[in-house]
Amino acid sequence: MKNIIIFLALLLALSSCIKKENCDRISGGSYEFVMPFTLSPAQEIYHIGDTITISSTVNNPVYERKTGNSYYLDDFKFYLVSQLYYMDTLINDYSDFNRFEVLFDSNYNQNVSFYSNNTSSILGQYNYQNNQYSYEFKLVAKEKGSYLFTTGSDIDYYGKDQHFNGKCSNTDVDARFYMNDRSDNNSHLLDEALNSNFKLYTKHLDKQYLDFGGYCFKVVD
Repeated sequence: MKNIIIFLALLLALSSCIKKENCDRISGGSYEFVMPFTLSPAQEIYHIGDTITISSTVNNPVYERKTGNSYYLDDFKFYLVSQLYYMDTLINDYSDFNRFEVLFDSNYNQNVSFYSNNTSSILGQYNYQNNQYSYEFKLVAKEKGSYLFTTGSDIDYYGKDQHFNGKCSNTDVDARFYMNDRSDNNSHLLDEALNSNFKLYTKHLDKQYLDFGGYCFKVVD
C-alpha cells in the first residue's frame, strides 16, 4: 500500500510538472489548435462554372502547436470566418462572396453575412460527431478575377470561456488553419494584385497568409 501511495504521489507530481511546462509555453497568451483545411481541386486557374470545395476534417485529440501536445476536446465549439478577397480592385479588404454561388450543406451551421460596406464573409462552426470535427462548403465561380481566400478563428468572439482537461488558467483558445498541408497555395499572385496592399502578405507569409489558410487563384472565362 505504501509503495502505491508513493507511486501515485510521484505520478501527480510529474503531471503537475508537465502542465506547468505547457503553461509556461503558452505564457498567458492563446492556445493555437491546428485545423487542416483542403481546397480542391487545387489549381491556380478556374473557369466560370467550376466548383471549388473547401473542407476540413480533424480527428480528436486535436494538435496544439505551442505546446506540441494534442488535447482531447469533447464537442468543442470551433467557430470560424472565411473571407474571399477580390484583388482586382483598389478597395481595401474587399471580401465579396457575391461573385460566387455558395453551396452550403444543411448539416453545418454556416451562413453568408453581408455588411453595410458591401463586403461579405462566411460564418460557420465545425460539426462534432464520432470523435471527429468536420466542416465543408462549395463555391461555384460566376465572375472573372483574381481572389484570395482566407479563414480565421472566431472562437474568441462566439466561444469564449470554453474549457478542456489540462487547460491553463487565464489562457484563451485560438486556432490556425493549414490549407493543403500549409503549402504555398499560389501566393505569387499576391504580387500581381491590382491593390498593392496584398503584397504586404508576402512580407509576413507565415503569420498573415499560411496561418489563415491562404489560397490565391484566378477565375477566367
